[in-house]
Amino acid sequence: MIREIRLQEGGKRRIAEIVPVAGWARWSHALLLIGVLVMFAIAWYLTPNPQGHGTHQQLGLPPCMIYYLTGRPCPSCGLTTSVSAIVHGQLRLAWRANPIGFLIVAIALGVALNSLYALLRGRSLRLDFDWVNRILLVLLSVWLIHGVVRFLLG
Repeated sequence: MIREIRLQEGGKRRIAEIVPVAGWARWSHALLLIGVLVMFAIAWYLTPNPQGHGTHQQLGLPPCMIYYLTGRPCPSCGLTTSVSAIVHGQLRLAWRANPIGFLIVAIALGVALNSLYALLRGRSLRLDFDWVNRILLVLLSVWLIHGVVRFLLG
């Protein structure tokens, strides 16, 4: 039975609720948990570049074309370095590389904890899609504004 997520309680809409997880949905939680663990394993494997960017090149990826052409960082420059530095406990380097890395790690930890809870207890946090969309738009805006300011200031 599918439950409506937008339940009315005294004129207020729920933005989150704990719901049972169907058997097939447990597989998606298992895959999400594995994905987050792989992300953290790769971050641990990499050595954060002290320059604040370029760590992704250890995976055989090319350098950032925007940085290569302009000498200025794009919005994504330093994200791999930031996440890797956080995993290695180098928080100053992570902040200098790209502070958005802290948001990525926090969201990944939230997803991992929710998936682990779903696998162990058979229940999961479900968020209202309208609310999630608003939050994602705010985060995307913050990321782009940060990237533009960083690009302009060098």
